[in-house]
Amino acid sequence: MAFIFSSEREYIDSKSTLAAKIAAIDTIINTLLSTAAESAVNDGISEYWLNDGQTQIKTIYRSMTQVEASIQKFIRLKNIYVNQYTGRVSILMDRKNFNGNGGQ
Repeated sequence: MAFIFSSEREYIDSKSTLAAKIAAIDTIINTLLSTAAESAVNDGISEYWLNDGQTQIKTIYRSMTQVEASIQKFIRLKNIYVNQYTGRVSILMDRKNFNGNGGQ
């Protein structure tokens, strides 16, 4: 049974876990990259179609610029989900802990 979504947002929202959302975004990004490569060869884009056998999404882009902007937005969204999934960690270090910077 195939699910047909009218947008990528619906596809991502249909996933119940953060890991599944990250995987869905990766699928979208990879498909958009393939679309960008195809458009570079064919000099234009008519539509983007994600069909993995169980999911179908169809989006029409007017230019390569729109595809590139969409890829960047999905990468940022993926980073947000990855940070929620793994947590952000910051390690503060004194400059004396680094070799070669004269902090001895």
